[in-house]
Amino acid sequence: ASLLSVLHASLSMEQKNRIFELLLERLKNETTRIAAIKTLSKIGDAAQSNDDLDLSPIMNETLGQLALLLRQQSRRLKQTSLECLETMVLCLGSDGHVGMDDGLFDSVLKDLGDIISETDLHICHLSLSASNSILKARPSTGPSVKNHILPAALTLSKSPLLQNPALSSLLVLLEEMTTSKAITFDNLRDMLVEQIDTNGSKSSKQVISNLAECVATIAAVAPPAKQNTFIKNTISAIKKSGDGNAQTTQLNLLVSGDLGRKVDLSSMPGVADSLQQIYDQAFGSSNEDIKHAAALALGRASVGAIDAFLPGILTALEKSSGKKQYLLLSSLREFIHCYREMEGGDLSSSVPLILPHLEKNCGNDEEGVRSMVAECLGSLACLEPKMILPVLQELATRETPKKVVVRWTVGSAVKFAIGGHMSPNELAPFMPTFLGLLQEDDLAVKNIALLMVYSAVHHTPQLVVGLMKEQILPQIYELAQLNMERRIDLGPFKHTVDDALPLRKAALSVFATCLEKCPSSLDIPAFMPVVAKALADVEDVQLQTHTIVISMCSRHPIPLVAAADSFVAPLEKTVNKKKGQKTGTELERVYEWIKSGLRVMIAVSKLDGAMNNRKFAEFVDRINNSSKHGPFLQAVEDER
Repeated sequence: ASLLSVLHASLSMEQKNRIFELLLERLKNETTRIAAIKTLSKIGDAAQSNDDLDLSPIMNETLGQLALLLRQQSRRLKQTSLECLETMVLCLGSDGHVGMDDGLFDSVLKDLGDIISETDLHICHLSLSASNSILKARPSTGPSVKNHILPAALTLSKSPLLQNPALSSLLVLLEEMTTSKAITFDNLRDMLVEQIDTNGSKSSKQVISNLAECVATIAAVAPPAKQNTFIKNTISAIKKSGDGNAQTTQLNLLVSGDLGRKVDLSSMPGVADSLQQIYDQAFGSSNEDIKHAAALALGRASVGAIDAFLPGILTALEKSSGKKQYLLLSSLREFIHCYREMEGGDLSSSVPLILPHLEKNCGNDEEGVRSMVAECLGSLACLEPKMILPVLQELATRETPKKVVVRWTVGSAVKFAIGGHMSPNELAPFMPTFLGLLQEDDLAVKNIALLMVYSAVHHTPQLVVGLMKEQILPQIYELAQLNMERRIDLGPFKHTVDDALPLRKAALSVFATCLEKCPSSLDIPAFMPVVAKALADVEDVQLQTHTIVISMCSRHPIPLVAAADSFVAPLEKTVNKKKGQKTGTELERVYEWIKSGLRVMIAVSKLDGAMNNRKFAEFVDRINNSSKHGPFLQAVEDER
């Protein structure tokens, strides 16, 4: 591969043909075929950028052999064959090598169609991508693609499992089929719409969403006159079906929105105004799915026609409350999210219009509304950090009657921004202010601040490493041990609620992630008393701590050995847990709890020096010599 890729200009045609012959021989050999496929892929990549490296002498036979290999059971063989097949097809160029055999492409496409199935979405993606490359290089294969690939593609389009990258490959193929006139737009649209009612049963939201994207994709490449007729028919269908046929209404609403992402609907006379009215009416529907579909559609349609739709969203947001307010914020979130996915999208002129509405709702009484506001602010911060981060910083320190809920929203927004891979350099100067939320008195604010830290450590540890010692670790140590139990009198019996439990779990999650991402920033010996206390906590916290201790055995054994005697009491209590009157799944849960404790005991006992600790060694001996623990120890041993 290297010889041909780099030195092909120095080789004679006879030498190249000899190498090609050897490759075909190796391709037919069961032992060497995967190596031969990888070699052909590398040569094919080089041939795409070098006109003097001509693969036409072996193209027919290579494609035929690769198609045969697609019938094999080996997934690895199918995957490498599909990757090589597409590479070879791309070498054909736009003229598709006129001298190639049409019957060969028909045979190859038949084999590709046979492996398009929801059972393996990666193979499915590769197969659809190869089919698209064949159609692009050889438009005359349109009838074969329609006969062999389209039926499988339509079946796939109604699968609830369909997602990227298989969905993207399907959309690209359908678009190419429309533009190459392998099938007419009207026929393909009808076939896709029919998928929703095939079984007469209710389709999932995911299926309806995928089908809407498929229909919108082919509509976006249809001729302008056809597009105009299509969108008007879609509007009429929404008005006609209403709540009576919820699935069709959802589909048409989403189609209008997805088309609006790709085409400026405001350029079509009267369409934007009609859709605005339809979306507004759908918000009043008795069907929740229709409301949700209308919210998504409004947000998506705004991407292609900001001036037509965004002012309407913001005006309605000013006047609305409750459920409608939540739906409008969903539209705004979808608009910002879709804009982020666009290459070179600039939203700076719209941010000053959007921001006051988001600021106003930071202190909304409804948590769902605040969550939506936080997502919008987080996404906007990724797009326009210089405009949004100072606003969030000011909100985090503003003294208002609703400062608790406002600060919760700010913490949540920063968490979303970090999760959205915001630039650490932009965010770093503001982090000390945001980490101040850890010291708030309100438990909900503390909790969201911990989740924000967890997101930072997980995605961009460099953002918080320098602030660990002063701002984060003291709070982690404190919150991992915080206990706020209260008893609620329910008449015949009393119920104990621990308000600090989510905080302890979140604090331990942060510590566990720090161990993996930035261990040098931790004072591990100082955290050992916290670990010992967590081993005696409620079941969820115990199981979480067991995982932490086992992971530390390979990375930080010395602090564990030093603290081994403090683990004995809580571990002994766990492994001697009584089953009581429990049966079924509750009994299985107790057994798993016991085994989890035993795994910790075994892992620590294998560390150098652990068994020199007399208290811990006696505990291990007691458990090993206990007849009731024998089956559990054997079960743990069998897992290894």
